[in-house]
Amino acid sequence: MHCGQHYNLTITAMDSTCSSSYSNITLQSVPCAPRNIQTNQQCITNSTTVTWDRGSGALYYLAVGASGRGSMTSCKTNDTHCDLEGLQCGQVYNVSVSSLDGVCMSSPAVSSDLQTAPCPPQNVKAQVECSSNTMEVSWDPNPDADWFLVDAVTGGGSKYPCNTTDTQCILNSLPCGDSFTVLVTAVRGVCYGLPSQALTISSAPCMPTVVNSSLNCVTHSAWVVWAPAQGADIYTVTANGVGGLNSSCSASSTTCEVPDLACGVLYTFYITASNGNCDSPHSKTFNIETAPCTLASISASSQCNSTSIHVLWQPKGDRLTNNVYIVTAEASDLSVLTCNSSATSCDLQGATCDLQYTIVVSASSDICSGLRSPPLKINMEPCPQDVVITSRCKSHGADVSWALSPVADTYLMTAIDGNGGVRSCNSTTNNCSLSGLKCSHQYTVSVSASNQNCSSTASQNVTFNTVPCEPDNVSVSVQCANNTALLSWAARAGAVGYWGSAQAEDGTVLYCESTKNSCTIGGLQCGAQYNFSVQASDGICNSSLSKPLLAGAVPCPPNNVVVIMLPVQSQTQYLRASWSHVPCSNVQYLLEVTGSILGDSQSLFDVFSYWTSSFFFELLLPCGSSYNATVRSGNSAGVSAPSWPVTGTTAPCPPQLVTYSGTNTSATISWNASVYATNYTVYDISGVQAEVCSTVLLSCSIPNLNYSNLVVTASNAAGESNPTGVISVHLSRRRRDLNEDKMVSVTGLAMPEVQVTLEMPTNLLVEWSPVEGAAYYSLMIKEQRARPRHASQPQIRTVYGNSIIVRDLKPSTTYCLSMSAQTDASQGPFSEPVCVETGSPVFNI
Repeated sequence: MHCGQHYNLTITAMDSTCSSSYSNITLQSVPCAPRNIQTNQQCITNSTTVTWDRGSGALYYLAVGASGRGSMTSCKTNDTHCDLEGLQCGQVYNVSVSSLDGVCMSSPAVSSDLQTAPCPPQNVKAQVECSSNTMEVSWDPNPDADWFLVDAVTGGGSKYPCNTTDTQCILNSLPCGDSFTVLVTAVRGVCYGLPSQALTISSAPCMPTVVNSSLNCVTHSAWVVWAPAQGADIYTVTANGVGGLNSSCSASSTTCEVPDLACGVLYTFYITASNGNCDSPHSKTFNIETAPCTLASISASSQCNSTSIHVLWQPKGDRLTNNVYIVTAEASDLSVLTCNSSATSCDLQGATCDLQYTIVVSASSDICSGLRSPPLKINMEPCPQDVVITSRCKSHGADVSWALSPVADTYLMTAIDGNGGVRSCNSTTNNCSLSGLKCSHQYTVSVSASNQNCSSTASQNVTFNTVPCEPDNVSVSVQCANNTALLSWAARAGAVGYWGSAQAEDGTVLYCESTKNSCTIGGLQCGAQYNFSVQASDGICNSSLSKPLLAGAVPCPPNNVVVIMLPVQSQTQYLRASWSHVPCSNVQYLLEVTGSILGDSQSLFDVFSYWTSSFFFELLLPCGSSYNATVRSGNSAGVSAPSWPVTGTTAPCPPQLVTYSGTNTSATISWNASVYATNYTVYDISGVQAEVCSTVLLSCSIPNLNYSNLVVTASNAAGESNPTGVISVHLSRRRRDLNEDKMVSVTGLAMPEVQVTLEMPTNLLVEWSPVEGAAYYSLMIKEQRARPRHASQPQIRTVYGNSIIVRDLKPSTTYCLSMSAQTDASQGPFSEPVCVETGSPVFNI
């Protein structure tokens, strides 16, 4: 069958007589292979375009390029061309194209082998020959390349090329003072590979040009000025004198002073530029002849802490009586001192400490005249200055530096703290380090210096403050209502700000900052424990963290505390308290009831429940008692403050001393008052208990009943007491006038209205409204603490009048105060507690 043809096949069944009808099927033969395959290589992109003539029956084509090293790439298209990309450099690829029709693929048609561009040269090196300004470039051999192209490109874009079949090439006639980017490209035929990695190198600097020169006869030095040389980083001026004398100086600018030239010598000067790799050819030479040497035996001296220099000299040969000598001293800061004398000595006035003076004596006003002494150098006493202190936070120290003195040999730095403690440091440089200094201290620092002649006075004092000490007296008050904590501490000397932190058990840290001695941290998780710490800062250094203070985000006190009194049992009564759930994890509750029995301030009780997860609890209280009921919540984070107290009284105790007095027709039953009773009831219990009399008084007139069947009870809002029978009987035949009986009215005392004002951080002003009938008042002061087991007992103070100042309370502590009106026989209920937090302590710094 021919390739790429569509065939119709007919099949017929026959026997010797007949032929069946025929059936038709169609068949597509394999597509024909493409022909005339051509490749067009793009060397730079390492790709090639493959083209071909269509093969009959083909729907699309697959072109494949495979190298002998295992590299392969392909492209698929329904056109007659496509690009093979990603060819590897320096490899030979066999390119083939196959036709496909969705079922069959033709045998591949193969083109001639394709060789890719050579790989970039490796290990390229370049070296400049400074004297000839030539560059030798070398690289590793590359067997795929026919030849190599070297390009050295300047920053301005100028190119200096070189072609070679070798692995090195020399570039000639490079310009001086230029920077070159060197690239090497491997070439095979007309195919250029990718260039090598760029290499940067500089040629030798250009030769400097001298602009000016001058001789300083005073210091025996020469100033040389030149024009900038392209490509130069540094310049060196060299002076070569007769007899092997020489001197030099170096500078990065275009001026330099060649020092210490000998007198009476002819020097040849030249300048050389350098860029670190190459030196330029030296400049044109020029000559300077120094002043002749005539005067000798010059000496100079200066006393410590003096501003004068005494100069002595001895002329050579006979002394000329008509000579006037001029003494010139040039200081290291270029200031000049002079004095004149016709003798052989002179005093230079106005010398300054910390300077070196170069002294020359000449025999005329021409300082470069023939009668000129050799220069003599003398150092004045050092005087340290410009003391600078830099704190070193981590080592609790400081780095002290000062201006370097040109005349000092050693330095002594002294640091004195406010308590007279001394730290010192000897140094031959202009700095010293202090470590391990006391925190929150101010140090006074001074520096003195010494040389072979003198020791200086101390420099001007400089003070600095050390790292603040870690804060102490740290306390924390957690506010359950808004999940915040008030962190407070004692102020530290030198601190300008503070950082507070709370670290949870999982490592999470919350922060607050303040310039005062307290701050509030928000975002606490109810029920979580935190380590609270404080760090002080002076704006530069931070102190160590304070000792961690463990505290919990305790639950809030329960709300909606409700108290009901259950029926009296004997002379006791159950108090049943209930409360609302506190939204926090693993919360338990503690009920506390405090009070007094029968209004006696000396007969107090304080009873607790156990910790329970229930929302109610019952406690047994004695009759005739006033009570204050609070509930706390708690979990692993701690215990809350108490809830708002619920106050009240239990049912009164049974009346005492019940007395029956009467005649045949009428009688009176009386009794003593029961504390907190608001009503009394007389019952007849001869049959079914029947009420005989109900009164608020302490007696009642009744029909002539059998006194043995009479009982009396006392009651109030909390309930009714147990009954008391008649214990005293007085019978009389005459009628007793009831007006003779002493009738006692029992009325409850009102609850005072209390107001509390924080007058000073630890003093409270307590004021209350007067209560009618009150003889005096009882003030209850209770400190609120986190854990009930450690809570202090309340203080009870007896007060006359309507105000009192409570002094000397603990700082930063919450106190709850309530007030009760009293008489000698009874006591009214305590007012609702008023809770106030005292202020923080005040520190005078």
